[in-house]
Amino acid sequence: MSTTRRKFTPEYRREAARLVIDTDRAVAPVARELGLGEQTLGRWVAQERARLAAPEESAAAEAGNSELERLRRENAQLRMDNEFLGKAAGLLRFQAAESECFELMEAEKANYPVQRMARLLGVSRSGFYAWRRRSTEASERAVARAEFDAKVRRAHADSFGIYGSPRVQAALARNGTGVDRKTVASSMRRQGLEGISPRGFRPVAPIGEVRVHSIPDLVTRKWDTGALDAVWISDITYLRTDEGWVYLCAVRDACSRRVIGWAMDAVQTTALVERALRMAYIPRGAAPAGVVFHADRGTQYTSTQLHEVCTGLGIRQSVGRTGVCWDNAMQESFWSTLKTEFYDRRRWTTRHDAIRATGRWIEEFYNRARLHSALGYTTPVEHERLLTTEKPQPAKAA
Repeated sequence: MSTTRRKFTPEYRREAARLVIDTDRAVAPVARELGLGEQTLGRWVAQERARLAAPEESAAAEAGNSELERLRRENAQLRMDNEFLGKAAGLLRFQAAESECFELMEAEKANYPVQRMARLLGVSRSGFYAWRRRSTEASERAVARAEFDAKVRRAHADSFGIYGSPRVQAALARNGTGVDRKTVASSMRRQGLEGISPRGFRPVAPIGEVRVHSIPDLVTRKWDTGALDAVWISDITYLRTDEGWVYLCAVRDACSRRVIGWAMDAVQTTALVERALRMAYIPRGAAPAGVVFHADRGTQYTSTQLHEVCTGLGIRQSVGRTGVCWDNAMQESFWSTLKTEFYDRRRWTTRHDAIRATGRWIEEFYNRARLHSALGYTTPVEHERLLTTEKPQPAKAA
């Protein structure tokens, strides 16, 4: 006869085992009561005890792991602190200023937390960020100042090193950089840049020839009447070269200050003046009717030859009074500018080099690039353009 094997659910096994565990009874009597084999119930009891003990062991293990992790974190933090303190040893030893601590924090902020560094150095985190903000603003100001200094340096160099702060300020304004004169002057001092001031005018009394005709003073020191081609002023100066003297005659419009005619030669004659006068026709197209040609009483200007040339061209001659050099001071001022800002700054080997370079300086720089304070810091050519396009010409000198 076959025996059917009994099957027990997991719940039944746990309940049977709990009868032993919860009552502290022996396995044998409980097994007899339940009709179970003693070994079978004993096995169930062992399994249930193991199941009940598992959470406690797991919790203990978890607690142990958490403590281990905490200790590891603390150990890592201590190592980091010791490493940072090693870098900060010099600051801590000599009680460094707060700003020095902030500089170290700025350098190490990628390696260590800011809050931790602040605590170890005994400074505040908010103080560090405030210092950092100020440093950033100071750095931005330094960059802006360097950029401005470069603009000032370039404007000064473009003038061949002659401009002082007023003209540099005007040059910057023309290029869109509006600043006050003190700011420009401060930048120039910072960079060791200086302008060149023309030498003071030293009067030399002109001596004219004995004449058969009389030339009046039609200008009486009122050179600029506000109109172009009302008064042309002229004079001759001498320039040194290794080959000897070279003479320069210039004709300028008293209103625009533009050199409209010039000539240079190894000798000073009336022909030199005539060449400069005829060259003045080029930018004007012809001799303007009634223009006054004013000079001193030098022999080249009081000669019969020049009188005949001026009469033929319809030009009215004018000369200053005998022995009163101030009557032609406007042209003397131009010579001071030319020599101080250009000619006397180098040595000239040949007359040819001097003539060529002087002509370029007059036409390219003085007439078209140099800013004149008397013209509102515009160039002579620009001033003439303004006068001819924006407002009518006033009446010419009588």
